[in-house]
Amino acid sequence: MPVFSNAGRAPARGSFAPRIHFAATVLLAAVLAACGSGSDPATEDNPLAADAQRALDARAIAIRDSSDFAVAKGLAKSQYQIAHGLPISDEAAARLDAAIDELAFSAIQKAVNDDALRPQVYWVNNAAPKTWFGLQVPGGRYSYDNPDNIYRTIPIDGGERYVLRGHRHAHGPADVTFSLISNPNSQNTIDYINGPDLAIDADGDYTITIDADPANGCVNHIQSDASARQLFVRNNLGDWSRDTPDTLTVERLGPAPGAAAPSDDDIRATATQNLLESGFFYGIGALGIKTMVNPVNTLPSPQQSSTLGTLVTQASSFGHFSLDDDEALVITLQDGGAGYFVVPVTDPWLVTADPVGHQSSLNNRQAVADLDGRYTFVVSIADPGVQNWLDPVGLHEGTIMVRWQNLPAEAPARGGPAVEARVVKLADLDSVLPAGTRRVSAAERTRQLQARRNGYERRIAVP
Repeated sequence: MPVFSNAGRAPARGSFAPRIHFAATVLLAAVLAACGSGSDPATEDNPLAADAQRALDARAIAIRDSSDFAVAKGLAKSQYQIAHGLPISDEAAARLDAAIDELAFSAIQKAVNDDALRPQVYWVNNAAPKTWFGLQVPGGRYSYDNPDNIYRTIPIDGGERYVLRGHRHAHGPADVTFSLISNPNSQNTIDYINGPDLAIDADGDYTITIDADPANGCVNHIQSDASARQLFVRNNLGDWSRDTPDTLTVERLGPAPGAAAPSDDDIRATATQNLLESGFFYGIGALGIKTMVNPVNTLPSPQQSSTLGTLVTQASSFGHFSLDDDEALVITLQDGGAGYFVVPVTDPWLVTADPVGHQSSLNNRQAVADLDGRYTFVVSIADPGVQNWLDPVGLHEGTIMVRWQNLPAEAPARGGPAVEARVVKLADLDSVLPAGTRRVSAAERTRQLQARRNGYERRIAVP
């Protein structure tokens, strides 16, 4: 493991290289010691299966079971319907209630870990339903959930001081971002650390300090302000079979809390507010303004934003499709030098249908490039027998948010991120696919899907 995660290069040749590496290690250790103590020892066990996770999941389920949030869910449903526009097909309508249920559970998850005086690290937001610790945890997916992502949240008060300790495992995430936000339902980035800028020591450990002070020479410092509400951590897994999320723990510095912990009634009130805001931001905003405004079966030029769940360092393209059984949407993508990109297919309400059992998303570690360095993807109901097939899980209409992350400061010679889409008949697909398109047999597809499921199950393994 290199001293700095953004080094990415072998030491310079010559007798001085080992001494430079050693000196940098000593210097980084000294800086980390001055700005916060090192992280606790970590194991290769599942870093998501923590005691705090189990307790927060159990409380979120209890809140859901004791409250129906009927009014807030009804309002969110109407906002999603308005954003989609008429007509709404029977196929789309059949999925709306389930999407609102997951939106509601995500609102509860945000609320149960909203005590900035007693912060916990909580895997939430856009996780598919899972069974672990003896709990049946509902899905909390919404607004273009990305199957590659491990989203974890930490409540933050701008007047407090925090230390986040992390450990990078042997095969870490493909991309990492720590975003301090002012609203858990609309994001609004205050400050952030991007993966390539994160300083990690030779053992894979790192420390991030979060407070209202300037960095003053401290590495891995996030400066908060009075509007700070949450640290939103993204770990993007490129290779599901081996990439492991970072182990994270958080500590609030200072005296013991003077205020009582939130009661169940407090959590219900916060969850209701979260759901009311989410229905507007993700229904009217993400579905209506960012997606349905675009012509069907197109993907516009990538844009950057810091709101509605997007990263300030991320370029995105939002689109929606409508296909007959004999049609395919052919997507051609240029990576723009991005360290990570992903193309996931979601349903009409921005939720993945079955990201574990179906190949409904592909990232740059999973997809195969064309001979010219671009990438071609095919969205179709029937499997066309190409490697880069995106399976809509039987849905004839749906949505797509393409993401490019960890982009270079300057676009490479071949240009920045770009994407285009067009509809063709499946019978004509071969005539539009680039030369050298990789094909797969039915047996190969079966092995791909089994490997995908096995990779995902690593996330919910309980040691």
